[in-house]
Amino acid sequence: MKLVTRTFARTGRFLADCVRSPVVWLFTGLHAGWFFAAIARMGPPSRAAAGFWESFQGADWTLFAGRPFHFYYEPWIVKALFVADLPVLVLTAPVDILVSPLTRLAHIRSYEASYFAAAELLLAGTFQWLLVGRWVEVRWVARKFSKKLG
Repeated sequence: MKLVTRTFARTGRFLADCVRSPVVWLFTGLHAGWFFAAIARMGPPSRAAAGFWESFQGADWTLFAGRPFHFYYEPWIVKALFVADLPVLVLTAPVDILVSPLTRLAHIRSYEASYFAAAELLLAGTFQWLLVGRWVEVRWVARKFSKKLG
């Protein structure tokens, strides 16, 4: 029980430190801006493409935020976002595998499900960049402190 209490206390302190950190806000803000800029570069959403995708088995593209997505043909800003968020995409894959049958049971179509996937990437990617921002800040402060001592 003591381990659980300590874990929650440490997590709470970590999140409180993140909320107060301007470096963390910079990283998460840049990620959010980058995410929405990438979505805008993908073009307008298309329900027609979603309908075609649902009927066309074996397609080599998918939907992302209601837009047709094929990594090879996407602009560099979209490719860079997906490469930068790749660690969190790998970590959230098991969640996607568990949730995908539920979307079928709830009769959520591909178009709507693509928005859930985009929201998941935004939230998980923002959390990833929160961790990166905190890591950079801790290293930066440690470096400044070690220079003062040495």
